[in-house]
Amino acid sequence: MKKIGIKICILFSFIGFICFCQCYFDTYNVFHWKKIRSLGIAMNNNFIKTKYVVNNPRKFNAFVFGSSRVGAINCEMLPKKYNDNELYWFNMTHHVGIPLEHFLSLKTFLENNVDVEAVLLGFDEIAMYSSIEDHKKILVRIPYQTYEENRLKFYIGYLRETVPCYIMKKVFAYQPSEHLREVNAFYNYGEYVPFTLSLGTNPNLDEYKPSVKIEYTQKNSYTDIEKIFDLCKRHSIKLIAFTNPVYETTYRQAVDAGYFEFLRKVAQKCEFYNFSSLNNYSTDPKYYFEWSHYRPALGFVVQEFIFGTEEYREKVRDAAGDPFFGMKVNSENINEVIKHLENQINK
Repeated sequence: MKKIGIKICILFSFIGFICFCQCYFDTYNVFHWKKIRSLGIAMNNNFIKTKYVVNNPRKFNAFVFGSSRVGAINCEMLPKKYNDNELYWFNMTHHVGIPLEHFLSLKTFLENNVDVEAVLLGFDEIAMYSSIEDHKKILVRIPYQTYEENRLKFYIGYLRETVPCYIMKKVFAYQPSEHLREVNAFYNYGEYVPFTLSLGTNPNLDEYKPSVKIEYTQKNSYTDIEKIFDLCKRHSIKLIAFTNPVYETTYRQAVDAGYFEFLRKVAQKCEFYNFSSLNNYSTDPKYYFEWSHYRPALGFVVQEFIFGTEEYREKVRDAAGDPFFGMKVNSENINEVIKHLENQINK
């Protein structure tokens, strides 16, 4: 009996040691959400940011929602007032974020007494093929609401994950003082990469070919955008939606998969600025890091177009070489817009 007791103690000690190591190295920063380590790898930003906002309900009242692509939107340069209320922006960008997750995050904020005054929503073809069911199986994407439903189950998934050796090396070598700028930017604006308007040079075009197969499997994803519009309307939240300026190779594949049909469905009940087209920006790799993410320089063009003057918008359209670039789309003009986009493709 004594030997069995010793073996059980050894077993639990071993399990405890493993759990301690997993919590300490914490690849996805879920155990360090209050004090992230900027290791240069993807974190579970959906969980970290939602939990941070919920625990600081008075720090922010305006949010940018979207996939990691909207990380190119600079919160420091967004409008500081709406209806005489001061706006404090936070970018909720996270890995392959989809409209349903944005709706759930916004709903969670409201349920936890976060005062939401304004929302800037970016979406694109990712909504056509990426599902929340798949995200719940991927540690870097697990939604915050999974944590709310069952905290033990949520953390067990991370405790089971084997920490790669290169992560261990990064953690051992990590010096917090060397990453204060990134970490402070993350907690102040939701962005942990210093903002720059530089463009790419000598791009490797192999990196501009989509690495995922774009299919239109999520036929009802447009309803998730409608839910966001309805929720904002009920709570008198200023909502501005826009499509991300998708790079040409990705855009063409999305169109072949049914992107125009998706946009047509969204436009029936939701108004948005459309930056998805073939233009001088989307066909030039210098405005993109690779096939998926546009650079802050193009993000700046998008946000200044949305909040700028009509004179500025005309200059941007001239630069884009597309008179429909950034057009506000709704149920009344969607057919005209789609016809224009189809003509671009056919040419």
